[in-house]
Formats: sequence, structure tokens, C-alpha cells
Amino acid sequence: MKQVLRTMKIEAMGGAASPAKLGQKLGPYGIGGKFCMKFNAMTSDRKDELVPCDLVIYEDKSFDIALKTSPVTYLIKKASGIEKGAADKKSANGQISKAEIKKIAEYKMPDLTVDSIEAAIRCVEGTCKSMGVKIVD
Repeated sequence: MKQVLRTMKIEAMGGAASPAKLGQKLGPYGIGGKFCMKFNAMTSDRKDELVPCDLVIYEDKSFDIALKTSPVTYLIKKASGIEKGAADKKSANGQISKAEIKKIAEYKMPDLTVDSIEAAIRCVEGTCKSMGVKIVD
């Protein structure tokens, strides 16, 4: 069995990971270029999307990548056309439709610790509220 050297979470745009951006995190383990090539090949169908992954690095410099779904905050910002959430919860900073929220909830289901689509929708709505994004019908 291979010895695990390090596990870490990494976020990069789909198909656009580069050793220049991730060098500081991956450089000490000597896998920067290989990781970026493998990550970009795995995420080439998710361009213009923020893709988080769990990375397990082994002592022999081999590694495993487990891709995750994009963060809810990223998806909400993209759907509502805003750059960032509101500084305080009281000021509205954009709006999102219930249909968009349902779409995000369905996409995020595998990574959420909920057992129904209704619960997933409530999670996404809560994130909207904390970002100051108004929910419209």
C-alpha cells in the first residue's frame, strides 16, 4: 500500500490549471506539471467553471484527483450576474429565480449532506440570503 504524503483541496478553472498559479502549493511535492496536465484533461468539458478537487499525494510522487461540483457561491454569482456577494445581508446585490436555484440544487446534490431536493434547495436559498441575493419567482 502506498504511503500518503499529503492531502489537500485545490480549486482551479476547468481545463485551465497552470503550474504558474499552483506552483506554490504543488512545487514542494514535485507534481505541479503532471497534476495540471491530468486536471486539465479531466476538466476539459467544464471550461469557464470553477472546479474544486481533493488531491491525495503519495510518497512516490504519484497522486489521485477526486473532482467535486462547483461551489454554490460561484454558481449563484454566475446565475445572478454579480461579481461578489453583498457586504451586509440587508442590501440586495442581485437576484436569482427559483428555477435557477432548483437547477443549482440538483447539480450540487452529490456533494451536499442532504437526502431530498427540497433540503438542497433550502441550502442554496440560505446561501443566496447570506450573499444578499434576492430570490424572485
